[in-house]
Amino acid sequence: GIKANQELPVIYMADGLVFKDCNFKSMMDSLISIKAIKPVVIACSYENKRSVPGYKISYRNAEYVEALASNDNTLAQLFENHHKFFVEEFIPYIEKEAPVSQSAADRIFFGTSNSADFGITLSMRDQGLINEYWCYSPVYSDIKDYGMLTSETSYRICWGVKEEIGMEDYFPNLLKDIRKRGGKVHSWVFNGGHDRDWWKYWFSEELKTRFPSKK
Repeated sequence: GIKANQELPVIYMADGLVFKDCNFKSMMDSLISIKAIKPVVIACSYENKRSVPGYKISYRNAEYVEALASNDNTLAQLFENHHKFFVEEFIPYIEKEAPVSQSAADRIFFGTSNSADFGITLSMRDQGLINEYWCYSPVYSDIKDYGMLTSETSYRICWGVKEEIGMEDYFPNLLKDIRKRGGKVHSWVFNGGHDRDWWKYWFSEELKTRFPSKK
């Protein structure tokens, strides 16, 4: 059993509805119960899929993708409000309510698609908060205005060969931009598209690599 004073590693996940809809919980419980992985906490922040009034995008897009906010004050405000919530309310709330470590070395951010972009921005803006970012199939990150990373930050970034047309140059350029700023990037390509089943598969593989259980 988990003791109240345990300091478990924690994965902060944006797009928590993916966790719920794709039944990540039973996968995690199963991996822990068969001792494939050590206990780890996943803390989910839920996305808002409703459309922003007057825009052709959802709140989720505006709140996660900083690049959308660059020329629009309304979208910029939505992004800033969500960023503030994630850093100043969500993470402290989880630390208060769950037996999780407060060390950046024991925190991981996990996001897919737009929430992967949010993770990349978070890593640049809030250095020292989280050391490790698992960002699957980001779609619209632009970090040209950010300088060097002063904190040791590692990334695990993957995408599918069947992602949207025109993305072929985007991924290698993004990796190059992160590495140029001192980020340590491990990347791989899978034989699929923008697909939740693939993301779930790679997430389970990552868990087994990152948190192997001493059987």
